[in-house]
Amino acid sequence: MVELMPVMSRDTEQVKPKFLVVDDHEAILEGTIPALKGKYPEAEILTAQDAQTALRQVERYHPDLAIVDLCLPEKPHATANAEVGIQLLKTLMESPLAPNLVVLSTNVKPLVRLKPMINAYEGGFAAMDKSLPIKEMLRLIDMALRGSIYLSTELRSRPEFDRKWIEVLTLKFQEGLTDKAIAQKMNVSDRTVRNYWIRLQDALGVYDEPGKELRIQIELAARKIGLIS
Repeated sequence: MVELMPVMSRDTEQVKPKFLVVDDHEAILEGTIPALKGKYPEAEILTAQDAQTALRQVERYHPDLAIVDLCLPEKPHATANAEVGIQLLKTLMESPLAPNLVVLSTNVKPLVRLKPMINAYEGGFAAMDKSLPIKEMLRLIDMALRGSIYLSTELRSRPEFDRKWIEVLTLKFQEGLTDKAIAQKMNVSDRTVRNYWIRLQDALGVYDEPGKELRIQIELAARKIGLIS
């Protein structure tokens, strides 16, 4: 990922707002951009089709709003995946630029991992499924530009998951590490890793059932709600 540099000053008056649309699908860009121009004719609209280009655009132009798909390639011609989109959002939310954000995706479930960051975010944040009407997108853009935070009922109703629990899931089910290796990687004790598994199990509502492997049930439940891809 390109690291965003701090901004020492920002013009108090902007001639026109700047929007950045980040999506690797031409058809989505072709549908989103005219809708934005119709609602915000004064806005300058920038585009990017991968995370690296998006970060360079943000650093250079300081957009007021970024509309981001979760499933993105890291760089041009790379394979798109949700992990790249999640990392891009984290970078943007942690940067001094802090643009208002709208997430448009066919699957917003992975945002559950970012709920603590979203709730504490200084900018506006809204998320919606791409299949919803354009007028709903424009409504949520208005909310984000006002600094509001909007998450679907599905996301709002989900419990909070500590980032360390999610790291355990990632190391186990995406990197294939043993508990001992996970403890070494995270620089914690074996007992702490066991406790993380217990807390994950409780938060996901997974319980021992005869004939079922507990860790597999945890994995299935975690994938179902988007904690891991």
